[in-house]
Amino acid sequence: MSTLTIAFTESSYQTAPLNLYDPDLAGRATALFRCVAARVGHRAKRHRGSFSVIAGSSDATAAKIVIFEAGKGKTNGPNPHLANGVYVLIRLPGDATGQTIGVAPKHHERFAFFRLQDSQDLEEMADFIAACAGAQ
Repeated sequence: MSTLTIAFTESSYQTAPLNLYDPDLAGRATALFRCVAARVGHRAKRHRGSFSVIAGSSDATAAKIVIFEAGKGKTNGPNPHLANGVYVLIRLPGDATGQTIGVAPKHHERFAFFRLQDSQDLEEMADFIAACAGAQ
């Protein structure tokens, strides 16, 4: 039996189950997701290890909310140097350049990302995420 080897040339992240993350991080991510869901309805999806927002114009994932915590999940490819926290990911067009990250299982789908600051207003961030998802 042969072994399949995949070489990652871009960073991607495979999340751990949400219940394995620090309760404060999981709580903040869940609170943000609820704010987003109030704006986009059924286009907000909770997954085993992350949250997704489906685009307004297609069935593609327009945005994601993920948690990164050292020692949980798995990073593939070059190290994106993530600090522990809640991250907002916004889908980029296929020809976009710059530092991006993919999320398993669709490692090739690229997202711009930033860490949600502790002082960030969740309602304001939910407006931003909903606007990005509606524009796609």
